[in-house]
Amino acid sequence: MITLLQSFYNARYKTFKDRTQLQSWQAEQVKKHLSWVTQHSPYYQSLTGQSLEQFPIMNKQIMMENFDQLNTRGLQQSQLFELAIEAETTRQFKHSKIQDVTVGLSSGTSGQRGLFLANAQERQIWAGNILGKLLPNLLTTHRIALVLRANSPLYNTVNKGPIKFCYIDITQPIAVWMKQLDQFQPTLLIGSAQALQLCALFTGKYSASEIKPQRIISGAEVLTPADKTLIQAKFRCPIHEVYQCTEGFLGSTDKLGQMRWNEDIVFIEKHWLNEQKTHYSPIITDFRRRTQPIIRYQLDDVIKVQTHGVKEMSNKANVFEGIGAIAGRCGDCLLLNKQGQKVPVLPDLIYRAISIKLTEHCDYKISQIADNHVEISSDSKMHGLIQNALNELFMQQGLNSVVFSFADKPRWNTTNKQRRVVNLCEF
Repeated sequence: MITLLQSFYNARYKTFKDRTQLQSWQAEQVKKHLSWVTQHSPYYQSLTGQSLEQFPIMNKQIMMENFDQLNTRGLQQSQLFELAIEAETTRQFKHSKIQDVTVGLSSGTSGQRGLFLANAQERQIWAGNILGKLLPNLLTTHRIALVLRANSPLYNTVNKGPIKFCYIDITQPIAVWMKQLDQFQPTLLIGSAQALQLCALFTGKYSASEIKPQRIISGAEVLTPADKTLIQAKFRCPIHEVYQCTEGFLGSTDKLGQMRWNEDIVFIEKHWLNEQKTHYSPIITDFRRRTQPIIRYQLDDVIKVQTHGVKEMSNKANVFEGIGAIAGRCGDCLLLNKQGQKVPVLPDLIYRAISIKLTEHCDYKISQIADNHVEISSDSKMHGLIQNALNELFMQQGLNSVVFSFADKPRWNTTNKQRRVVNLCEF
């Protein structure tokens, strides 16, 4: 509890006078962390005394290939996968632990499933940071509903004192979980973009009342402008975002609605995706994770640079770097032809182009299915509008003409992530 309260206080109230002070503090945290990790992780032992930039870039494939040597508890990947998969299959997530270590399983949308480990102390640090950054206020009882594919003992860490926590299993029939949600009446509703859309469309349909959250938190999937508008119109309350994934609690929306990196937890390096330096994939070093070190881990995500001025919070500047948008995965960029070369078309450009053209909510999916061939899946009456929006965007980008085909409205599966822009080609 002491660890949780300390983490909560730091997350909510600790400030830095400027970026220089923050960066100096981060450097000290990273130095201490690397010293500890190289003493306890066989994989990193040979790097004792080295600076961060001398550590290798990590990704999911490399991590899973070296997992047994990388983790600091001597745990075996095969045993952990068996435990996590059994929990998913039986839906008995409270058993997804070994000793004091919680075992989580990633959704595998990048093509490979990964593991997430957190010991008792790390769970308290995570809970303190989540509550410190996300709770609207501290003067009332909060009912937090988590509407996701899978539960974890990690999430139940926040179920303390005036905070009531309820996991809503969206793999169940919608009539079942929407009724549970209406009965719980959450003040804080947390879920994937897909789950939140379903909440907006079906609340009150399976019970006598509707849910009326004070704040909505979207995570796990890209929240497009059109989806945000739909959810906002229904619930009429603030919609914030969290950047939470297998690799950690990376970012969250501040009190003024600005998405920022959680630089009091993670250190961010940028791998630029274009010459204009408008988008990058982040390289994460989490200086709080010890059981499963996350050091120079390059995510497959596309982050849009914050371009407009970042506001100040009250009279204290929040020096954490802003996030323009979480635009999707690198693998979701379309690769289209321009004067004999293939150039990427980033997902957030597509979301924006379509949202400008459409005057009503539309369920859609854009897939590149062959070289310079794009498929539009939506209601047939929207096919022409979406094609016009994409044609205008592609012309602005100076691309060669694109072949379009059309399909019925996409059928989403709540057990998988909703991806509105997908590249199905292998170039």
